[in-house]
Amino acid sequence: MTKKEYILKLLTALQWTWSLAEGLKILVEGNVFDDSTEQALFDILSKAVDEVTDLEAKEKLQKSVAFLQKLKATEMESKKKDEEDIQELDSMLENL
Repeated sequence: MTKKEYILKLLTALQWTWSLAEGLKILVEGNVFDDSTEQALFDILSKAVDEVTDLEAKEKLQKSVAFLQKLKATEMESKKKDEEDIQELDSMLENL
């Protein structure tokens, strides 16, 4: 599953609790999802946590922020692992 697909699932889960989720989902569906878009979404969710007064919505938004943090960390770990694998392959080629 791609990062964009994860984000769309997240926004779908939030749309009954948080009114902005549906609009953001439409924007994500129609656009390229890159790092700046991910950061903007993170900022929006973080700000919404502070502004929402409904406790259930606040809890879901907090979990969503944690999900985005984990998604980003997982992506960074994956990139690091890929780089290490490429270095290992390059080293193997040099030793042929």
